[in-house]
Formats: sequence, C-alpha cells, structure tokens
Amino acid sequence: MEKKSWVCTVIIQLALCFALYYAINLGEPQTPTYRLRIHRQFSEIYFISVRGGFRTPKEQTRLLKQIEKVMNTYKVGFVINISELGEDDPLLQNATQYFNPLKAPWYTTVALQDMKSDYFFKQVNVSSERTLDIIALNNGMIQDPSEVELKFLSRKLESSNSNWHIATGFHPLFCNQSRNQTQAKGNNVMLQMLMNHGVDAYLSGHSCDNEARIEGPYLTTISQESLPFNVTKNMFLLHRVSPLEIVTYGVSFKGDIVHESTFRQRGREVM
Repeated sequence: MEKKSWVCTVIIQLALCFALYYAINLGEPQTPTYRLRIHRQFSEIYFISVRGGFRTPKEQTRLLKQIEKVMNTYKVGFVINISELGEDDPLLQNATQYFNPLKAPWYTTVALQDMKSDYFFKQVNVSSERTLDIIALNNGMIQDPSEVELKFLSRKLESSNSNWHIATGFHPLFCNQSRNQTQAKGNNVMLQMLMNHGVDAYLSGHSCDNEARIEGPYLTTISQESLPFNVTKNMFLLHRVSPLEIVTYGVSFKGDIVHESTFRQRGREVM
C-alpha cells in the first residue's frame, strides 16, 4: 500500500512539473523561423545581402548552406556580396563554385583598388509596372568622391525610371548617431546627391565607429531613420521587395529571424 502511494506521489509531482513548464513557456515569445513568418506573394521579389570577408571553413560552409536553403525556399533572384575586396573576396569566390550563377547571380561592391569602375547598376522587375535599381558603389568613391564621378552617377540616377533605388558599399555612408562624423569622413556630398535623386536605402558592410557592435550587413534608410540590427558577421539579410514596401529580415545561421524592419518608398515625388 505504501509503495502504491509513493508511486502516485511521484506521478503527481511529475505532472505538476510538466504543467508548470508548459505554463511558463506558453507566455514566452518563441524565436520564429523564416519558414513560419514569411509568406511569398506573386507581386514580390527577393534578394539577399551578405557581408563578405574571411571566415573559417566551417563558418563559411554553414553560411552558404543556410543561404542556399533560403534561396531555394523563396526563389531569390540575386545576392549582393558587400566587401572591400571586390571580386577577390573569399566568400564570393567560394559562392561562385557552390551556386549556379545562372540561377541566382552574385554581385559585389567594387573594390577600392579597382579604378576601372566606380559603380554598377542592376535593374530588376518587381512587377509589371515597377522596377528596382541596385547601385553598387566603389568603396573609394564613397570616401573620396570626385566631381567627375559624382556627375556620372548623378546622370545615371536621373535617367533611371525605377520605383525603388538601393545603394550599396562596404563603408557606412553616414552615421545615425553622429552627423559630424558623416561630414568628417567626406560622405556628406554623396549622401546629399543620393537623397536628391530619391534613393531609398543604403546597404553597408558595417556600421559606424560608434556602433561597432554591428558587423554587417547593415541597412539604413537614406532619410537617416535608424534600422538597428543586433547582428554578427555570420548573419545575412533577406529583402522582400513589393510595389509599396521593402521588408528586411535578419537571418541567423540556424535559419531564425533575429530582426525584421520595413520601410516604404521615398520616391522622387519628395524632391
């Protein structure tokens, strides 16, 4: 009789423990994965941005595998590799061997030492009536733009009839917390030109010195609205572009969404 009572007591205690565990976790927010959170729509396109650079073979393999999963799930159109090394970036070189470039090409920011090109344009159809321009800037041009370079880029932006414009470069274009730091780096002229031509956002490889915790990639709207990401160098960004807004998801090694931000089109009507 005593043995039966002891067994019943243990069973009741276990049941209470499970009930308490369930009650605690029921109210806790669970880390969502991209599979559960993002629902693809017909009038949307997806692209990925990732910071290049050196990683251990294990880190690089895990990163490329996670990028591959997201690319296959959302039919990602292209990938932007943000690096100060340009075509010599190790992540880009391994990715071109790992992925089929015809299925989803990889583009990179232009290296500082590459004087043959100051930028490149990539225009993508978002819907039947809307397009997206990606402007990858030369890293040297961002820090010390010449008058000739600015005129060429200005004419290119003026001739563009796209609805969305996103510029990319390894170095930060401006600092949300310090306008003086922006001017000290000589980036104010470039920033003003992009603003005048209705560029919506800027993707950089890292944030400013006073935001050193952010290693990139890093997204900031040209209107200087801060979109903070608690990220590491092994996270990448998945961008969902629709006719009216761009939603950016920070995706971790495990495929979890660690951040989500949305911004709407600035457009040239604000000029």
